[in-house]
Parts: sequence; C-alpha cells; structure tokens
Amino acid sequence: MKKRTRVTAIFMMPLAFSVAAQEHINVTHEEVTTGISLGTLSGLTKERVYDPANGGRKVSQLDWKYRNAAIIQGDLEWQVRSWLSFGAAGWTTLDHKGSKMDDYDWLSASQDKWTHHSSHPDTRLNFANQWDLHLTGWIFNEPDWRVGLLAGYQQSRFSFSARGGIYQYENGAYNGTLPDVKTIGYGQRFDVPYIGLTGLYRYNNFEAGGSLKYSGWTRAKGTDRHYLRSLTFIDKTQKQDFFSLSANVGYYVTQNAKVYLEGTWNRTMNKKADDTVIFSEGDNYGRTAFKNGAGIESYSLLATAGLKYSF
Repeated sequence: MKKRTRVTAIFMMPLAFSVAAQEHINVTHEEVTTGISLGTLSGLTKERVYDPANGGRKVSQLDWKYRNAAIIQGDLEWQVRSWLSFGAAGWTTLDHKGSKMDDYDWLSASQDKWTHHSSHPDTRLNFANQWDLHLTGWIFNEPDWRVGLLAGYQQSRFSFSARGGIYQYENGAYNGTLPDVKTIGYGQRFDVPYIGLTGLYRYNNFEAGGSLKYSGWTRAKGTDRHYLRSLTFIDKTQKQDFFSLSANVGYYVTQNAKVYLEGTWNRTMNKKADDTVIFSEGDNYGRTAFKNGAGIESYSLLATAGLKYSF
C-alpha cells in the first residue's frame, strides 16, 4: 500500500481488507486535510449590571437564549512536520434565528426576588460567527493514536435584537405591553488566546478524537443599546476565564475521505467589567463610566456533521 501523509488519521486500510491484512500509514509532513460541515448552534448569553456604590450588588440581568441556529463550518489542517501542524477553522450562522430575551431588575436592596421583569419573545440572533488559528505540537505520534499540545487564538461574535415585549414592574403592580418596535440590541465579542490538549484514536476505519481548551486571558466586549431610552452601555473585561471541550467520531469511507459527527461546548465565565453609559438624543449627550459596573457571561453548544478529505 502506498504511504500517504495524514493529520487526523494515523493509518488506513481498504474496506475490502481484513484486519489482519491492514497496513499502518505513518504521518510525515506536508499533508493537508480540509473539512466542511453543517450543524446547529444553541446557547445562552448573560449581561449583568452591578451597583459599585452599593457594595457591588447585582441590579439588572438580561438573558439572551437561542436554540438550533443553522451554521456552516469549515476547517483546514496542514501537517508542517511530523511533530507539528497548523490549523485554521471557522463557522458562521446561515440565517436569523428566533430567540428569547428576559430582562430582570433588582431595584430594592431589601429583597432577593426581582422587582421588574420584561419578556421579549420576538427576539432574534442576528448573526454569530467564529474564526480560529492554532498550532499543534504532537508529543505522542503512534500508528493508531496521537496526543498533542495546542496553542491558538480565536475570536467569536454574537449579535441580538429584541422587539416589543410584555412587562411587570414594581413587583407586578404595573403590567403592560411594550411598543412593537426594536427595544434592545446587544452584541458580544470575545478575543481568546488559548492553550489546550488534543488527541485521537483509530481502530479499523473508525476514528474518535477530542480537544480541551483553556484561556485565562480572554478579552470580552459587550454593547447594549436601549432604543426607547436612548441609552448605550459598553462593557469591557480582561483576563476572563474560558473553557472549551469538543469530541468527534468518524468513519473512513475511502482512504482519504471521512464522514464525522462533532460536538463542541464553549463557556466564558462571568466576570465584572468596566461599564460606560452613553446617553444620546438629539443635541443632548452624556457619558458616565463605572468600574466593575457590568458583567459578561456566555456559553454555547455546537453540533455538526460533515466530511473531511486529505490530500
């Protein structure tokens, strides 16, 4: 059997061969593996407001939920050397997905339950996308399994908008419906330098793999626009914790082509952020900054199915 270079597969066998007749195909260098997949994106983003002048207690929280947004994902892996590979990957949503947003306020310091609540069923995830660049150093490179160390950088963006809604204010004393116009818009951006661990194992034509990423250096930015009040809140954090766990399983239909399923869970832990509040209406303009006046948190789950091909 002619030897070929591999990234994601360490050895191959023709489907017609028995296990006893298999030949290992060792990874050398200069092989390229490309992949494309389709899937769904679900998750929850939380933005918080704190009162630094009152012990830093939480006074507001907005929960942006989204489910099963269609995405397309692509990736490329180049085996630079037998011990080193370079990877690039990215995904983006394909449509505007219906979501939901809930806005809670705790305006009374004497009670734990919220005092104000508004619900916005007519909410959409306008778009979400991510790109990722990374290097993998393979510390174990055996014929049927590999383990490597990851170092990379990824950026993720999310954009939401909410229209109308219903509200309960002053512990339910005031109830009503908001105008059927855009009420709130929210965007998040995460810049994540990370390290991690990755590996894979192959048995016959089946292959399973996974990776774990961690960052304690995440920079996040949130922009919240309240259109009915002409207010914009800009939140920024640094050194935020990020975790990502992915797992995949695939089957080689030919020596070079693999179909696979993959799931990826991402989590950015809540951290207090510096908050800038801007009021702008006509000729009126005001700007105020609060240290540790906001919070940013997010998690997401991607589920994809696709095809990888090596050449």
